[in-house]
Amino acid sequence: MPRRSTHIRRLVGLAVVLLALPSALAAAEFDFAGPAPTRNFQPIQLIFLNPPFESAVTLEKGGIALLLESAESNEIATTQGPITSTLKFETNRTVLGAHYGLFERWEVGIELPFISRFGGFLDPEIDWVEGLFGRVNPERDLFPQNSFGAFSVVRGNTVIFQAGEENFQPGDLVFSIKHLLQTPAGWPQIALRGAVKAPTGDAGAVLGSGEPDFGAGFAADYRAFDRLMFYFNFNLVYPVGPITNADLTLNPLVTESLAIHFGLTRYFSLMLHQATYTSPFHGTHTQLLDGTTVELGFGMSFAYNPWVSAQVLGIQNLSGVEQSADFSLLVNLVYRPWAKPSSLPPVGEGPPVPLPPIGEPIPRGTETESAAPSPTPTIEPVK
Repeated sequence: MPRRSTHIRRLVGLAVVLLALPSALAAAEFDFAGPAPTRNFQPIQLIFLNPPFESAVTLEKGGIALLLESAESNEIATTQGPITSTLKFETNRTVLGAHYGLFERWEVGIELPFISRFGGFLDPEIDWVEGLFGRVNPERDLFPQNSFGAFSVVRGNTVIFQAGEENFQPGDLVFSIKHLLQTPAGWPQIALRGAVKAPTGDAGAVLGSGEPDFGAGFAADYRAFDRLMFYFNFNLVYPVGPITNADLTLNPLVTESLAIHFGLTRYFSLMLHQATYTSPFHGTHTQLLDGTTVELGFGMSFAYNPWVSAQVLGIQNLSGVEQSADFSLLVNLVYRPWAKPSSLPPVGEGPPVPLPPIGEPIPRGTETESAAPSPTPTIEPVK
């Protein structure tokens, strides 16, 4: 017991030292890329508007950011009862997007996802990890590894969702806007945000809902220490219904995301993400459609501000495989080709002191007075 207490004290001491470690870098010199753009990657929930996790910071006026995001999600779930379902496949969701600084503290964006469904490649790794921790999903024994089993959700004789393999097919187009509020120094940065989803994806292939969605929320950033950043998002989404042949009515859904980033070096940081997503479905009496999703993610971020940032994040569900993707791997890249670095004055140099007009005395207490040469003393001749 004393040995365990010693180890705990050492771990706590190490954590304190890491947070309080003096660094040659100033706080502004730790580059943080913002949170990874996580969302609910469960394949049915992807048909709705899910605002991505993002920072409160906006682009400067006239600034442009190009986005490339790819998420590989492994899905396996079977249900019996009023609703019978079989979902066994992987989904790749690749997003192409662009954001533009419209005015000071105002940013607009457009994003178009492309969906692929296939057998995937993550099954062996997931099986190995689940076996290592003794949390094996028995449903995985029902299908060969890396196979497309089925995508079917049926209630009685009514098909709710049914789709096959897809290869890079467009989903629903999303338009977004964000406004950074002015807050006192030392306060978190807070931004209001909104989004609209246009039904451009094929609803019959479960690439979209077939209806528009509307969302609003806020984003907050807070720098607790030089090396430590906190990010938080909260959104309320109103999906338009009913949808599918079953005429499913929809409730508003809520998304919440929290991230902690710890700066290892100027450009690299560790990421810990947590997210909760409610479902717009209700009254179906199955977790596959009605259940709330809770997820935890861990990854690495690289930022070379203001031009490029890249992130890799692994996302594990904590709420069961029915209502959430079993595991997702997210890769995100942001490029700002025309960004300009902020220019800072040279260290130690202050603003120049204006000189007084010719003929006027130099004000006392100024650097100019102290720098002015002393008058040469006159020597009277000896008589």
